[in-house]
Amino acid sequence: MAENVRLTKTVQEKDKLRKIVSSTFTTFIQPQDLQDTDTVSELFRLYDKLYLQIPLEGPQSHTYLIEESSKLVDIQQDNEAIQPLLDEITELRERLLSANEQIFQLEEELARGNV
Repeated sequence: MAENVRLTKTVQEKDKLRKIVSSTFTTFIQPQDLQDTDTVSELFRLYDKLYLQIPLEGPQSHTYLIEESSKLVDIQQDNEAIQPLLDEITELRERLLSANEQIFQLEEELARGNV
C-alpha cells in the first residue's frame, strides 16, 4: 500500500532571484492622505457630549478650561462692569432690610395699642 512519492526542489541563486522577483513593497491602490479631524466644531461637539462628565476642578476640568480661556478673554473687564451693579444690589438689600425692620416695629406697636 505504500507508494513512493518523488519530491523535487528547485533552488534559485540569490542574484538571479532578485532579478526575477521584486523585494520591494508595492500596493494596488495609491496611498491616501489622512484627514485631520481635529476641528473647532469637533471640539464643541465633544464638549457638548462630555459636558456632565468633565470634573469641576482638576487638571482636565471646567476650571482648567475657564483659566485657559481667560488668558485670551479679559474676564476682569467683565467683573469691573458688574461691580457697580453688585454694589447697587447690596444697597437695595440694606434699604429693604431697614424698611422691613420699620414695618415690624410699627406692627408691634399697633399690636400693643400704642398707636
